[in-house]
Amino acid sequence: MVTAEEIEARKEAIEASDDLRGLLERLTVRAEPLLTRRIVIPEVKALLSADGGVCPRDQAPLLFDPWSPDRHVCSLCGESYGGERHHANWARAQHLWVAERAAHLATVGIFAGRADAVAKARELVRGYYDLYFALPNRDNVLGPTRLFFSTYLESLWMTSYFAAAVVLREMGTLDDSDINAINLIADEAANLIGEFNEGMSNRQTWNNAALTALAVWFGDDELARDTIEGPTGLLAHLTDGFGPDGMWFEGENYHLFAIRGLLVGLGWARIAGADLLQNPALAAHLSAALLAPARTALPDLTYPARKDSRYGVSLSHPAYLECWETGYAWLGESVSPDLAPWLQALYARPVTPAITYDAYLHEAGETVGTHRSRSDLSWWALLTMAPELPAADTPWEPGSAFLPGQGLAVLRHGVRYVSLECGRSGGGHGHADRLHLTLHDDGVHWLPDPAAGSYVARDLFWYRSTLAHNAPRLDAESQPAGDARCLAYEAGNSWSWVAGRFGDMTRYVVTGPHWILAVTEVESQTHRTLEVPWHPNAPSTVTTPGTWQPAELADEFVTNVELFTPAAPGPLTIEAGADGPTLRLVCLGGTLLRGSTPGLPGSTARQTMYLQRGEGPFIRFV
Repeated sequence: MVTAEEIEARKEAIEASDDLRGLLERLTVRAEPLLTRRIVIPEVKALLSADGGVCPRDQAPLLFDPWSPDRHVCSLCGESYGGERHHANWARAQHLWVAERAAHLATVGIFAGRADAVAKARELVRGYYDLYFALPNRDNVLGPTRLFFSTYLESLWMTSYFAAAVVLREMGTLDDSDINAINLIADEAANLIGEFNEGMSNRQTWNNAALTALAVWFGDDELARDTIEGPTGLLAHLTDGFGPDGMWFEGENYHLFAIRGLLVGLGWARIAGADLLQNPALAAHLSAALLAPARTALPDLTYPARKDSRYGVSLSHPAYLECWETGYAWLGESVSPDLAPWLQALYARPVTPAITYDAYLHEAGETVGTHRSRSDLSWWALLTMAPELPAADTPWEPGSAFLPGQGLAVLRHGVRYVSLECGRSGGGHGHADRLHLTLHDDGVHWLPDPAAGSYVARDLFWYRSTLAHNAPRLDAESQPAGDARCLAYEAGNSWSWVAGRFGDMTRYVVTGPHWILAVTEVESQTHRTLEVPWHPNAPSTVTTPGTWQPAELADEFVTNVELFTPAAPGPLTIEAGADGPTLRLVCLGGTLLRGSTPGLPGSTARQTMYLQRGEGPFIRFV
């Protein structure tokens, strides 16, 4: 990702910067086990299956350990498992990790003057010369691939593999036989990736990055131009994939995946002679894209798990930190003045457990400290980040926000966060959750979006359903595909409100200094049934006097359904929380049911759902 001239310039920058020098020293320490231990390159193609990589007892994912190819530990119960299918699942992350380590070692070798690291990087690159062609291009899920089961994973691997190869070539450490072997891999990869264009999918952003890297390797101006300027190329993804509000159309999870792929691709494009950020409009749009997740972030600086997302993922994950670091280095204070205070806020957050992330396996098999710093990042950051990050003059304090492209309204008052989801459903990664209400307050995520769970587990159908969200539905059916509209939005210092409509349903949310009013209504020409689920993320009980009786609810994931009969007419009160802040839900209108549902992804505990239900041509719940 750098030329020989840029390597020399970067050496001078590293020498003059405490932060860059600290990062290089940390990368050198992290390289030591790579030099003394045997790195296993899987001799199998990665496999996606319902049981591979999953604990057979509690269905939790098995942890990825790059040093343990045959035994894999459950993330929940701690039991260890082996076998071909678990090994083939492990191979997915291992191939990616090995390519990352090749780039890591090449970078350390060049900038720290370590010949042993250069030799090890060259050894890892050579390890794929024959293996790449020995593995079959079959048993795929999304597009052609040799090492994996989907083309975008091949692209992820390619961006690291060719980063290592280019650095080694630029410094004259590859001989003709090496270059000829890598040429064969590059030619095959260009054909595989090039024949499977995924349009405006987040995955195509990584395909574009890989093809641009291959264009740099070959010096192929035509391939570079087609990949950068084509209808679904890097430029199109920057301008159209990230909407006018900066957010990728598939939501925060895929936004963060796509923005990293875009930045990697922009880096390769610059080497190919196309520095797109010289255009002020493109630079401003990239700034909006980089800051969009900051505008929607929850108060604990995790991202809201909208659409097919992981739940509870911290935005201080180093894979994301590196994107903002790179953006700050490329755009600067004049274009994006909010990036530095945003980064400082993230670095101040306590470290959350590392997660396995396809585009970033730098921490795999390592123990992380209590807080992250700039020296904890990867080889990519050493090549891209600014020598210094200025201290923030004022703390990061985001306000309320409305993202028109997403139809997402965020109402903030102090530590309280309320959002209403309107807008598009999110394509293939969208959920039937229009008008979903999220609440985070007093450090508790009271009413979360449940995210998606595993793509190969049956409960994916639950997490994608309306009933799994704090979103209304009609006639006991999940919402049909379609978009909602934001009818009105206004954010003030003490009072704010938003209104959204989906089909015949309208939801109004008003927030005040001490309470929140949520009104849901349906107006129709025919008799309808309106249901509004509530999923308090804490132990809860109905405090209104009354009794529970067995009832029915037609959903395979909901059990122990009961109907509440109050002792007297009036509001029904649900209280959630114990030994700390308390959430009080006061329900007006309809009847109240409760049932046991799957908990949030990653938990085996079930949760209690409450359901308001009413019938008629006009129904209003509060």
